[in-house]
Amino acid sequence: MGGAGVEGVIRTKGNTGSTREFKMGELHVFPVDRLSEAFTGHRCVTAWLGYGTVLFLGFGETVLPIRDKDGRHTQPPFELETNFSDWRINGPINAWSGNSNREVLIAAAESLIGEAILSGEVGQRKRLAISFTGGKSLFIESWNSTPDLADAWSLKSPDGRILAMATDGRFVVVDASVPVRDWFAK
Repeated sequence: MGGAGVEGVIRTKGNTGSTREFKMGELHVFPVDRLSEAFTGHRCVTAWLGYGTVLFLGFGETVLPIRDKDGRHTQPPFELETNFSDWRINGPINAWSGNSNREVLIAAAESLIGEAILSGEVGQRKRLAISFTGGKSLFIESWNSTPDLADAWSLKSPDGRILAMATDGRFVVVDASVPVRDWFAK
C-alpha cells in the first residue's frame, strides 16, 4: 500500500510516560505505526556509513557493538538507511552528506549513538526529520525524482518488513526479501 504525504501529527507515550510527538504524512494512509514503533521509547543503538554517504542508523533499547563476532555489522531491531537522499546532522558535530568529509560524517553519525529519540516528522517534501536528546537532530531530504524511481530512505523492522520512501514521495511497506528494484513497481 502506498501514498503521497501531507502533514499530520501523532502523539505517543514513551517508556518514561512522557509524550512523544510524531508528525507524519497522511495519517489515514501513511503507516505511522511503523515509524512510531521504531522511534517510541528507543534510542540510536548503531551508526555507520556504507558506500559513499549512505547512512545506517539502528534503533532499539540497548547500544550495540558495531560488529558481531563474525565481523559483520550488528543488526539492530530497527534500521534506517538513506539511499538517494542527502542528510544532515545538527548538534555538537554538524555534518551534511553533500559537503562534509567522511571522517566528519562518521563522527556526527556516531555522536547519535545512545541518544533517545524525542520526535520524528515526515514532511510533504519527502523529508524525514528526527530529534534526539543532547540537542541533536537528523534531517533526510530526498533527491529529486527521476524516471528511474528510487528509494530515498527505508526503515527495516524486526518483523522482516521495510517501510520505504521513494524519491517522488510515494511509500511502500514490503517484505525484506523483495528486491529493491521491485519496491515501487506499479
